[in-house]
Amino acid sequence: MRQNVDYPALLRAAQIHFRRNSGLLRLRMLSEDIYCAPMRKLIVPSVVLSALISSISCTSNMTSVGTNGKLPVPERGFISSQPAENWEEGLITGNGTLGLNAYSRPNMERIIFTHEELFMPMGEPTVPVDQSADLPKIRELIAQGKYKEAERLQFENTGQEGFMYPDFYVPAFDLTIKREAQGEVRDYSRTVDFTTAEATVQWTDDAGTFRRQVFASREDGVAVIRITGDKPGALSLDLKLEPRERTDEFNKDTDIAKRSDESFKEHFGDLKSAATKDSLSFSARFLKAYEGSIQSLNGHARVVAKGGETSPNADGSLTVEGADEILILADIRLPREKGVSEFDQLAEKLTSVPTDYDKLLKRHAKIHGEIFNRVKLDIGGSAEDHLKTTEELLEISTWEDINKALIEKQFDAGRYNILCSTGKLPPNLQGIWGGTYVPNWASDYTHNGNVPSAIAANLPGNMPELTPAYTSYIESLIPDMELNAKHFFGARGIVLPSRTSTHGYNNAMNPNFAGGMWVAGAGKAAHFFYDYYLYTGDEAFLAEHAIPYMEKVALFFQDYLYEGPDGKWIFSPTQSPENWPEGSKSQATFNATMDVAVAKEVLNNLIEGSRVLGVNEDKIPVWEDMLAKMPPYMLNEDGIIKEWLTPKLGNNDKHRHSSQLYPLYYMMPEEIEADPELKEGFRKSVEFKLAEHWKDPTDRGFMSFGLVQLGQVVSTLGDGELSYLCLRHLVNRFWLNNLASMHNHRHLFNMDISGGQPALIIQMLVGSEPGKIRLLPALPEQWPEGAIEGVLARGAIEIERLEWDSESAEVALRSDETQTITLELDGTLHTVTLPAGKTERIRLER
Repeated sequence: MRQNVDYPALLRAAQIHFRRNSGLLRLRMLSEDIYCAPMRKLIVPSVVLSALISSISCTSNMTSVGTNGKLPVPERGFISSQPAENWEEGLITGNGTLGLNAYSRPNMERIIFTHEELFMPMGEPTVPVDQSADLPKIRELIAQGKYKEAERLQFENTGQEGFMYPDFYVPAFDLTIKREAQGEVRDYSRTVDFTTAEATVQWTDDAGTFRRQVFASREDGVAVIRITGDKPGALSLDLKLEPRERTDEFNKDTDIAKRSDESFKEHFGDLKSAATKDSLSFSARFLKAYEGSIQSLNGHARVVAKGGETSPNADGSLTVEGADEILILADIRLPREKGVSEFDQLAEKLTSVPTDYDKLLKRHAKIHGEIFNRVKLDIGGSAEDHLKTTEELLEISTWEDINKALIEKQFDAGRYNILCSTGKLPPNLQGIWGGTYVPNWASDYTHNGNVPSAIAANLPGNMPELTPAYTSYIESLIPDMELNAKHFFGARGIVLPSRTSTHGYNNAMNPNFAGGMWVAGAGKAAHFFYDYYLYTGDEAFLAEHAIPYMEKVALFFQDYLYEGPDGKWIFSPTQSPENWPEGSKSQATFNATMDVAVAKEVLNNLIEGSRVLGVNEDKIPVWEDMLAKMPPYMLNEDGIIKEWLTPKLGNNDKHRHSSQLYPLYYMMPEEIEADPELKEGFRKSVEFKLAEHWKDPTDRGFMSFGLVQLGQVVSTLGDGELSYLCLRHLVNRFWLNNLASMHNHRHLFNMDISGGQPALIIQMLVGSEPGKIRLLPALPEQWPEGAIEGVLARGAIEIERLEWDSESAEVALRSDETQTITLELDGTLHTVTLPAGKTERIRLER
């Protein structure tokens, strides 16, 4: 007989238990009780059973929001109550190659199609002229403090009229779905299920309830769209593939819409939309195509209408009357040979794809879901909040109390967004989506901060198979990077410019932007080459990719560096990305802290990796000598890290970039670990930046990935308070109701923090280096208990589960190789031996 049972408290405990162990639970009825396993037993009396089941589901991926006709809420995903007003607010999905962005409007729908390789040809790339003969003169001007003259000389030597972006990333076309309105729309909702990458919109009007479901298949390589109604013959609509000539129809008169339209007309020609009884097509030719670029665009869709009639129209649209269900299968080709069409191949492929939507979704979701579901975060977001719309969550999340369910959803959304936008290529500034022909910053690959943020969670977030998309892309640019090194610096090795897309030539400069002087790019990229090895233990990749690439970076520094009077290397010319020293009017500088830090990192990793493989014995002494001559890190009079390692150049800490803090983005170097004053200098630098730029939580603020950089530094330092301060801004200021991330305050579609924010959260909970894992290094007081599952640690270790409360932490670790590591929790070190291929569970007191 049970007496004095606190049923509300028991219910809350059950909800927490069920939430944390979803996917691991099994239920069975035991007369009047429920039993939950495997982590621990929990007995729930039957009187709370109905409340428990209504608040959280253990067995289903979809949780009902009630009987009001709206869509069920995905267990890991979101529900939204509003359609998009512009393309930035559309529901996004993709398979890495094809991107789909659905406005999710009931009667005048647009689904924007994009392709990862659709960088619009804008004419033959400009090959940088060889100006290496003027390098001594540029260095002399910098040594004399004539920075503007040095900057101007380098730019004038290029012969360019101004800053040159690489080819723009642009949309392919829109699928328009037009339907006559039948009374007032009600019970509208739209969802994205992160586990399947299916985007759905549903509504009811006087004609019944209708639903559209969209995904891009990883198995079949096609876009799949299903349209259904709840009554036979209810579907009557017009379909068309047509160009996306303006940003969106609600902003036709804006400047960006006009410029987008002009750009489209300048670069697209021979447009044709066509239809048959069972297909749609769109084609265009690129007017400024060049040898090696894409020449044309072919889009084709197979339309399968069940019931009803279809009829093609002269304008290229297809009318469907009285159908029960409509299935659309679509794909894109980008021929690189002039005059070639690939419509026959497209039609043949689409004909071979099954027309069973559920079957197509199931086999796609098996691939996508296996990757996405590896990691799960639980910091106590309530079951009730997880059922709220994103509009509600964004409204109730405040500066003082950021909503935990919203954090958990954004964590999932970030990994989802990056997974959907990584194929053969890594995500560009907009991932794999776009809605204009004049995208901000060309939607290119911006290497001085943006791309590293976007891919930051791939390894710790247990999606290591996405990293080779980045490393192979960087390797494809090596011939161009070698030319940059030779033509700008007369050096061997490689120089990666700040911006690339279809080529790697450095044209990113003007009289006020010293982009030709940035030399850290290739070395920053090298971090991810070596980190891939550290996280996976893949020695074949280390030998075949990481070491050869890092050798090219080291070779450049070997030729580029020269000794100063004190015997230390001088890095000249340099640019600390996009910043200029206090009192200077030029970005032309020397001894930028980032460049020194990157060179140190590359050389240390190169030596360590070479010793692992037993190679480069003759080169290691050269690299060690180079390290010995590196200028030391410096503090200014305020105890803040100097951005240029010279007393001649003062900090400009009001700038949005924080390049000087690069040494602590990912791990703690030994030289900084051993110097408390330096560590405090990094902390004070972040504190100053946050106070300077982010003191007003309602202000529009600066770029979102700048917060990621600051958060990475203080999480490496183990400062949970400052890490959480960075997170406050990220959560509340840079996400829309479609859980797409933005560059500015809820504006300017951008994927930087979709990777950066999950990476920061993981780094707050798990820090790692070979042989050591730090548990909860920057845990904020706002998360007194929680769990994270499936993240990776350096040393090729999977943290199957880390669970904590105020008294202890429990961690389950798995390694493919037997190894002994150190676990650190709250400053206490513990030695643990991990057996090969077995899970080791450890409980540590706090």
